[in-house]
Amino acid sequence: MSDHGPTHVDALSHLDPRPEAPSIEKMSLDLFYGDASCIDVSHKEPHTSINAADIDEAIAKSGADVRKGDILLFYTGTFNRFNRTKEYLSQYPGLDEFGSMWLVEKGIKTFGVDSPSPGNPASRTYPCHMMCRKYGITHYENLANLDQVVGKRFTFIGFPLRIREGTGSPVRAVAVLED
Repeated sequence: MSDHGPTHVDALSHLDPRPEAPSIEKMSLDLFYGDASCIDVSHKEPHTSINAADIDEAIAKSGADVRKGDILLFYTGTFNRFNRTKEYLSQYPGLDEFGSMWLVEKGIKTFGVDSPSPGNPASRTYPCHMMCRKYGITHYENLANLDQVVGKRFTFIGFPLRIREGTGSPVRAVAVLED
């Protein structure tokens, strides 16, 4: 079973080579559920960067209520456009260093994308993954159906399996919406 192939969450040990970086079974479960919002950045072309201004614009446009301590999901449209094609693996936008730092500055506890990575596939410096390493923030990859929760406030649940020394884990990601 691949711990990074399907919809999954990365362990901090995947992002940080230090021996003290926790593997998936050692991470606090409160990172994997909680209040969440989703923003629409699907207008961004593949191989372009999502920066802080893009995030602010997406929040304003969608009316999303993003708060400190939230889980923030990014609807890039990648899953909807390219699911089950080879383009899915390389044709998506990603967070640049300013978009990544926006998450830190706003106190986002966990985030996720509907693409194979939160970083721009054209980048060779991996600023989003470097931010995650430095600040101990994890993220979900390969989410689906985010178009259905854009601009909404909901409870996100995406618990990992308890894989000993796992660098990630498949999850069944769920958005629980109030009526």
